Amino acid sequence: MNRKTAPVSLHTIRRRTRVDVQKRLDQIRDDMTDMDVAGIGRDDTDRGSVLLENSIVGAAEEGGAVFIEEEHGMELEAESLADVCFDGCPGTSGSECDDDVDLNETSLSDNIANWATSFGISLVALTALLGILRITHPNLPKDGRTLLRTKTQYAIQEKAGGQYYHFGILTSLKATLTKFAKTLVEGMTLGLQINIDGLPLFKSSTVQLWPILGLLVSVPMKEPVVIGVYCGPKKPSSATEFLSDFVSELKELEGGFCFGDTFFKIELHTVVCDSPARAFAKNTKAHNAYHGCDKCIHPGLYQNRRMTFPGPEYPQRTDRSFNLQVDEVYHHEGPHPFQHVKVGMVSQFPLDYMHLVCLGVVKKLLQIWLRGPLPVRLPASIVGRMSEKLLSMRPYIPVEFARKPRSFRELDRWKATEFRQFLLYSGPVVLAGFLDNNMYHNFMVLSAAISILVHPHHDLLDYAGEMLKGFVQHFGELYGTDHIVYNVHCLVHLVDDVKRHGGLYSFSAVPYENHLAKLKKQIRKAEFPLAQIIPRLSESPENTTLDMNIEKKLKKEHFVGPAVLGMQIHAQYGEMHTERWTIKITTGDNIFVLGKKVCVIKNIVKNADGVHVVYSEFAQQSPFFNYPFSSDRINICVARHLSEQLMSVEVSALHQKCVALPHRDGFVAIPLLH
Repeated sequence: MNRKTAPVSLHTIRRRTRVDVQKRLDQIRDDMTDMDVAGIGRDDTDRGSVLLENSIVGAAEEGGAVFIEEEHGMELEAESLADVCFDGCPGTSGSECDDDVDLNETSLSDNIANWATSFGISLVALTALLGILRITHPNLPKDGRTLLRTKTQYAIQEKAGGQYYHFGILTSLKATLTKFAKTLVEGMTLGLQINIDGLPLFKSSTVQLWPILGLLVSVPMKEPVVIGVYCGPKKPSSATEFLSDFVSELKELEGGFCFGDTFFKIELHTVVCDSPARAFAKNTKAHNAYHGCDKCIHPGLYQNRRMTFPGPEYPQRTDRSFNLQVDEVYHHEGPHPFQHVKVGMVSQFPLDYMHLVCLGVVKKLLQIWLRGPLPVRLPASIVGRMSEKLLSMRPYIPVEFARKPRSFRELDRWKATEFRQFLLYSGPVVLAGFLDNNMYHNFMVLSAAISILVHPHHDLLDYAGEMLKGFVQHFGELYGTDHIVYNVHCLVHLVDDVKRHGGLYSFSAVPYENHLAKLKKQIRKAEFPLAQIIPRLSESPENTTLDMNIEKKLKKEHFVGPAVLGMQIHAQYGEMHTERWTIKITTGDNIFVLGKKVCVIKNIVKNADGVHVVYSEFAQQSPFFNYPFSSDRINICVARHLSEQLMSVEVSALHQKCVALPHRDGFVAIPLLH
């Protein structure tokens, strides 16, 4: 007589699943061994091209098993070559192991692929996950490479003293064009902004990565794409050779192309680089050489062991004067890489706000105050008190900032975002009362001018330009003309780029620097970095067409109020995420402008009419500074005396999020500019 099977509880099922998962992971981990990378094949018929088989950079037989080295130096053991994805499987160009897989796109497989590329999941971990999921979803592929549609061959060229792989402009932008196809107009010219910069990969090696990154300025792209990537023991020996594939493809796209049924053109909009990379790309003198300014013909003056650019204004460089090489000393021998495409070699190579202002001028000012000559150096006791005041502002910094303020003792470790935060937000409040009036006013001129240029007030642009000229002149009087180096001098040219291209964030290197950090994480060992990075980047465009909205719009439900008398309430929340900002009811993320009033968000309420915020207003608002102009012209004020009266409004009515920093008997409210 058969016994009836006892019912199994959910707790038991979860426990057994955890045990099974752990056993599988332990088995995979035990099967992984270390092995030197070897055997990159070279095809002499492809003029130095290197054929990479599915990112597999080495294979050897040992005891009847084949070990395939993956992107992070681990190996998957297979019983035979038939278990390894080489050739023959649709979607991957190779794998007999997944012949039984239904390759029709499913929401589950698409979501897993998108998740894996979005969060940088390694192939070993992804393959292990698929092994678990196939228990209940047998139609999923066995191998992560099949799921990600990893290609099998990549042509790496030997050029410019290293190796280069060209993904292609159109190939890299395919997912973006697909996503925004309905919003683009027939015959539209799409502006392409590119970034060129070097990235050292290892502390103990000179190996560098030089990607060509791109963004379409015509659509709201969240992050750049990789168009091409160079890897070598030093920077490319020739900019013309390095950029030749990119320039050739761009020249074709300038004539137009069809994407689906729609005809487009792509033209170069701007080239965003730091000053060394900009000089390299233009084949001109470096920023620390005579005639090194790429916006005017200032000859430069060498003093106190540095190249400086003091004195009167000099004639501006123009696209025409550049092409005619009017200033012969400024140009290196040979043509520049962009001579065959439509680009203004002066007007379309803007100065980068991140490197020029944040990492350049602001950092230099702080170094002078902390370590400069005695007449302008601040006493250690003052610096200590300033650090205390700066650190006290940590709770008031919104989540939109990647970092909270740090002490001046850690100045050498500050990142660009911290210098930006100090210039536009915390610096004007922290320095008040500590700096000499002349030095403080000089700093405030810079802060106010950059605030205008970040979020352009068109009626103030010319005034901002005059302010920056005054800042540079006054800076030389305060700290010496030997400190008017390239970064300080180029402030006088910054407003011209804003007039051409929009606010400073329109041509900032910030999104590109963030993406470079992600690229570096793709490389997990020193051998053959290009062979590791190419397959992972090739997978990304194929698996980013889905929008993974993993965050809920409303978070942290509660039941404690407050609420406006008689208000209908279905639910109350402590946090809400919108496309523009995060709204919270806690300090740091609860200060907004409604109309012209600064208010504090007390609650987030959902009812039949939508989502509303409950708020109170500050009763008094006054300008924070009156020099170089009244701060209320750029919506900066001191807010005092918070009213106890509660009001409510739809969340869409909120005009602007603010950074509110404590100051005397109130708060300095500064609009969030990024």
